[in-house]
Amino acid sequence: MPTISFNITINQPADKIFDYVTSVENHKAWQAGIADAKVTPAGPVAVGSTYVYTTEVMGRKIESKMQVSALEQNKKWAVKTVGVPNSVETVYLFEPAGSGTKVTISMDVPAGAYPAPAEAMIKQQMQKSLEEQCNRIKQMLEK
Repeated sequence: MPTISFNITINQPADKIFDYVTSVENHKAWQAGIADAKVTPAGPVAVGSTYVYTTEVMGRKIESKMQVSALEQNKKWAVKTVGVPNSVETVYLFEPAGSGTKVTISMDVPAGAYPAPAEAMIKQQMQKSLEEQCNRIKQMLEK
């Protein structure tokens, strides 16, 4: 499956957007379905830090983990799923764009991660999720 990506320009400086996106207390606001979010170990986020998310599906709480795989202050933040057979990496890039910042979110999904008949639908859902994340971040930071 190819890389899936979406970008948006936000009328805020990169440092403000980067801080907002990497701060675990904001994740429930811009990532759909998260009921609780925490980061371990406590303290500043660094490569190796793990975000632990709780979601609720059909009355059951499900925990998932994303580990920081890359971190360049105000430029790049990447997280990779942990504890699943086909790990997916999501990369957030922050680039100057006039008086604002271009934010690009992309996902690298390993080949064969999903059954071939479902791949197109899953890709479409992932694309929609990236678009929604970008739009929520923009909405939260430009209000």
